[in-house]
Amino acid sequence: MSQCKIPDYRTGHRGRHWTHALRSAQRAGAVIVTDDTREPVTYAHDGTGPGRFRPWITVAGDRYDSHDVHPEW
Repeated sequence: MSQCKIPDYRTGHRGRHWTHALRSAQRAGAVIVTDDTREPVTYAHDGTGPGRFRPWITVAGDRYDSHDVHPEW
């Protein structure tokens, strides 16, 4: 039998499913923060406008792409 795949948020591999991995990490209890300032962000995907390509937003309203954030436990 094959081994189960380790989730991307555990390996740090920021592949094409990184947004899904971040959402999974968030549901598992991780806090998603920006790479540069380590400020917490929340997922606010709206499907149109700036939220389409930058779905992570800080309290101040700054938007980030999924590849600019990571989970912290």
